[in-house]
Amino acid sequence: MQLSNPFKTLLFALVALAAMCMGRSLAPAQNQSNPAAEAKSQACPNDDSGLQLPAGFCATVFADDIGHARHMVVAPSGVLYVNTWSGRYYGNDTPHASGFLVALQDKSGGGKADVIERFGETVQSSGAGGTGIGIYKGSIYAESNDRIVRYSLPASSIVPGGSADTIVSGLPMGGDHPMHPFVINAEGLMYVDVASATNSCQLKNRTLKVARRRPLHGT
Repeated sequence: MQLSNPFKTLLFALVALAAMCMGRSLAPAQNQSNPAAEAKSQACPNDDSGLQLPAGFCATVFADDIGHARHMVVAPSGVLYVNTWSGRYYGNDTPHASGFLVALQDKSGGGKADVIERFGETVQSSGAGGTGIGIYKGSIYAESNDRIVRYSLPASSIVPGGSADTIVSGLPMGGDHPMHPFVINAEGLMYVDVASATNSCQLKNRTLKVARRRPLHGT
């Protein structure tokens, strides 16, 4: 049977494609890529964390010596905001001289904060820092002593220029956990933790081998 020219061309193309596929399947195994091995062989250029991580993961120390970092939140701009704290749990050590709230920004993309600015209450203003921090509609909310305050962020700066507005005040400061972490949901409702009287309900708080108090109702 004589084949027409168009059919001959199509048949030749199919034969060539099959040959290419067969050649690839018979290629030596060492020529095939191994993503896991390649990821493992690629060293992290700035890996200074000291952490043991799975292949393909890197970690860098983003910021150091900023104080006792408690909670943090990331703004849509990529700026990281941290609430720091000082107090009896840290041996009443000397806190940072500037504000307890810290704004950290990585402008170079190298995995480290090359811009660090502080704001908020200081030791001089009778501040001691806090734990809770959040962002809602362009403002920073932060715990400070027995209050939760709000700072408005200008468009031209990563730190507020004015003073804070008090949103909540008179929160409990006694007990073993006086901090007030909080969250703000999408509707703007704030949920605040008001701390606890003891660490784990021991008869003598934070003492080794001391039993806990029995529940009042046997539950």
